[in-house]
Amino acid sequence: MEYLIIFTLVLALISVKWKRIAYALLSLDSLFFIWFGINQFSLLNYLGVFSIVGGFVWFFSSLFSIFYDHEKWLAPSFITSILGMQIALISSTYLQFLAGYEIMTIPAYFAIGVNRLMKSPAFTFMAFGEFSTVLVLVGFLDAYLQTGSLYFQHVFTYLPLVLVSFGFMIKMGIFPFLVTEWLPIAHGSAPSNLSAILSASMTLIAVYGLTRMAILSPSDIFLGLLLMAIGAFSTLFGSLYSYVNEHVKGLLAFSTVENDGAILASIGLYISYPNHVLSLFALATVTLFVSAHSLAKTGLFLSTGLIQGESISSSNTLKDTFSVVGVVLLTSSMSGLLPTLGGVATWALLESLFMDAFVLHSVLSIIPILVGTIIAMGEGFATAAMIKYVSFTQIFKTSYGKDIRKSAIVLTVGVLVLIAGSLSIFLFPSFISGTNLGVPPGFLLSSRFSSSAFGGIAPFFILFLIPFFSLLLILVFGKPKTRTAEVWNNGREIKDKYTSFAYSNNIRLMLRKLLRTKVLINGVEIAEDIFWIAMLKISRSYIKFSKLIATAYMNSDLRIYMVYMIIAFIVVVLLVVVI
Repeated sequence: MEYLIIFTLVLALISVKWKRIAYALLSLDSLFFIWFGINQFSLLNYLGVFSIVGGFVWFFSSLFSIFYDHEKWLAPSFITSILGMQIALISSTYLQFLAGYEIMTIPAYFAIGVNRLMKSPAFTFMAFGEFSTVLVLVGFLDAYLQTGSLYFQHVFTYLPLVLVSFGFMIKMGIFPFLVTEWLPIAHGSAPSNLSAILSASMTLIAVYGLTRMAILSPSDIFLGLLLMAIGAFSTLFGSLYSYVNEHVKGLLAFSTVENDGAILASIGLYISYPNHVLSLFALATVTLFVSAHSLAKTGLFLSTGLIQGESISSSNTLKDTFSVVGVVLLTSSMSGLLPTLGGVATWALLESLFMDAFVLHSVLSIIPILVGTIIAMGEGFATAAMIKYVSFTQIFKTSYGKDIRKSAIVLTVGVLVLIAGSLSIFLFPSFISGTNLGVPPGFLLSSRFSSSAFGGIAPFFILFLIPFFSLLLILVFGKPKTRTAEVWNNGREIKDKYTSFAYSNNIRLMLRKLLRTKVLINGVEIAEDIFWIAMLKISRSYIKFSKLIATAYMNSDLRIYMVYMIIAFIVVVLLVVVI
C-alpha cells in the first residue's frame, strides 16, 4: 500500500500541469484501493468496508472531475486531500492516522479558500478542523499512556474513546457543530467534486476513526446512550434544516448532518450493547449506513454539477433520462426507502433500537425508544427534503441542455446503491436466516440479539415485487388520472409556478420561532442555524470580556505586573509545600 500512497502523491504533483490525466489515473488508483478494502474486509472484519466505500467515492468523483474541473488549483488540493484519507485508512499507528487526518484537512481548506465567495467559511472550516484534531490527539495520547504503544491496541478505560468521540463528532458536523458541514459547502461554494469528498469521504474518515476506537475500548452503556441521544438530535435538526433550506448544496450538506447523526446513534448502540450478537449487528448497521450515505451523497453532490445557480427555485438544470433516474434512486436511498442501501440501513438502525430497549428491560429502555422516535421523525423530514430536491432540480425542472457523460456517472452511482441494497444480505452471512415468512432460504436478512430472529427483511425480493405490483395495478386500473384542485401555496403568494420555498413553507410557518428565515445577497432564502448563532454570541461575549480584562489589568502598569509576580510566587510556594 505504500506504493499506492506514493503514486497518489505523484498524481497530486503532476495535476498542476496535467489535471485531466491525473484525474484519470486517480480513478485507477481508487480501484486498487477498493481491492485493498475487499482483502481487508476478510481480515479485519467490517473495517474493510470503509476502504471499499472510500475507493468508490474517489473513483466516481475522479471520473466526474475529468469533465467538470475548470479551476486552476482545484486538482492538486482535491488529490492531496484524498491522499490524506488514504493514509488514515491504512494507518496502523496513532501518528499515521493523525498525519492523514491533517493532510486531508489542509488542502480542503485551501480549495475552499481559493473558490470562496466569502472569507469566513474557509476559516471556520479550518478552525473547527484543528479543534477536532486537538481532541483526537489528546485521546490518542491518553491511549498511548495506557498501552505504552503508538499502535492501535485495546485500551483499559473508555476515557480515550470519550475524547476522540467529541473530536470526530466535530468533523462529522454533529449537534451542535452543524456549521462545520454546511458552511464550507454552501457559503464556501465548494465545487461539486470537492463537495462530494467533503461530505462523503471526509466524514467517512471521522466515522472510521471513531469506530476503530470503539472496537478497541471497553463497553460502557452510559457513554453509548449519550452518543445515541446526541445522534438522534443531530438526525432531527439536520433533516429539519435540510427540508427548509433553499441552497442546492446546503440542503445536501444538512442531509449529511442527518445521516452522520444516525451513524453516531449506531455507534452508540455498539458501545452500549451487553452481548456479542447485538454488538455485531450494531457494527453491521454502522457499515451499512456509512456505505449508503457515502455512495448516495457522492452521486447527489455530483448531480449539483449539472445545476447552474445556488437557489433551488431559480436554478437551471442540465438533465436527461440518465440524470433523472439516477437522482431518483439516490434520493430514494437517502430517504430510507427499500430496496436501496439506505432503506436497509434505516431498517437495521430502528431494529437495533427496538432490540436494545427489549434487552435492557429497565427504566433505561425508554432512552432507545425515544431515540428511535426522534430518528423516525428525522427520517420523515429527510424524505420530504429528498422529494424537494429531486422534484425541483430534476423531475419538474425544465432542461436547458444535456451532458450525457456527467449524467451517466450519476446514474451509475444510483444503480450501484440499488444493487448494493438488494444484495446486502450476502455481505452479512451471519444474519441470513433460513425459510421464514414465505422467503426461500438464504434471502432473509434477520435482526437478532440471540440465536432466534427478532425481525427480518428481504430486500432482494422487494426489488422484484415493486415493479411487479406496479405493472399489475396499471393493467387492472389503467394509467392514473389527473384532476384539477384549488391552488394552495403553503401560505405564500400564489404564482405561476409552485416553488421549492413554498413546498417547505408549511414547516417554516409552524416553527417560525425556531427557524429564522434569512435572505442572502444572491437571493437565496435559508433558515438560520440557531446553534451557530448561539456560538457567535458566546464568542462575541468572550471577546468583549477579554478586551475588558486586557484594558483593566494588562495595561502596561508596572505596579499591576508586580502584583502578578507576587501572587504567582505565593501560589508556586504553596503548591511545592502541599505536594
